[in-house]
Amino acid sequence: WHAKTGKLLSTGPTVRYKRNAAGAEVKISQNEASSRTAYSVYDPQQRTWTAWDTIVMPDDPKFFYATVGASQRVDLPNGEILLPFHFKTAGESPYHTAVMRCSFDGRTLKYIEHGDELSRPTEPGVEYKLPGGRQTGVFEPSLTRYRGRYFLTMRNDRTAYVAASDDGLHFGPVQRWRFDDGSDLGSANTQQHWVTHSEGVLLSYTRKGANNDHVFRHRAPLFIAQVDPEKLHVIRSTEQILIPERGAGLGNAFGVTEVNANETWVTTAEWMQGPKGILKPGNQYGSDNSIYAARILWKKPNREWDTR
Repeated sequence: WHAKTGKLLSTGPTVRYKRNAAGAEVKISQNEASSRTAYSVYDPQQRTWTAWDTIVMPDDPKFFYATVGASQRVDLPNGEILLPFHFKTAGESPYHTAVMRCSFDGRTLKYIEHGDELSRPTEPGVEYKLPGGRQTGVFEPSLTRYRGRYFLTMRNDRTAYVAASDDGLHFGPVQRWRFDDGSDLGSANTQQHWVTHSEGVLLSYTRKGANNDHVFRHRAPLFIAQVDPEKLHVIRSTEQILIPERGAGLGNAFGVTEVNANETWVTTAEWMQGPKGILKPGNQYGSDNSIYAARILWKKPNREWDTR
């Protein structure tokens, strides 16, 4: 929902496909096919979405692949939009993350500028087998604002990262997501999303170490926990399961919707991909392609949260 124009604005990536020798459609590698941020606007009178268009990016080779993925954006009071995205040149090269400032008049979403170009920090003792690509860059970012500061979560194929900003464009150091006891969050090769309220900021994520080695990329169960916005770590004692695991994936491209000041929804669907192929209904874990809507009800005065 874009309050300034009173429009519902949806953004996402463009993905290219081709037919293989057998005639089946297959996704073209991100090293071969360019990508842009696509968007569409809902028309309540017609009860349909407008034909999708794409954001026009600067003519620069580094924006060969430049897209938002399933990112969360922040809308400013003046109607401008802070939209996090990731980008890279053609071929096997590291991904970078930045936040673009956009204008939106109710129909056209336009690039104005982008902020710091973030990369994975150098981590002592951590070696990466590839010179670039999904293991060394940072991508699929999501942005939130809490009490005047901005927070950005990012990932690559190895782990997850966080950075903070005063203006939403220029960020401090990129650091690895950890629990408050110093241990690694354990979220790898998947996205995280923010659940933000006036009384606190939380992270929703999946991770290893939850008796979930049988789940593709450990993408279930879906957890939620409170974040310390000053120390930029997850408070382990607040962690709870938001949506239970039944063998199928739940994380990565899930959604967060602020219904009102008292209620937030986290929505997802069981991704029926198992470690050895597609899961079918009737499998040993119980997944059946269900769609979930987890309702987070904010309570006062103790400022706890409850999920149903």
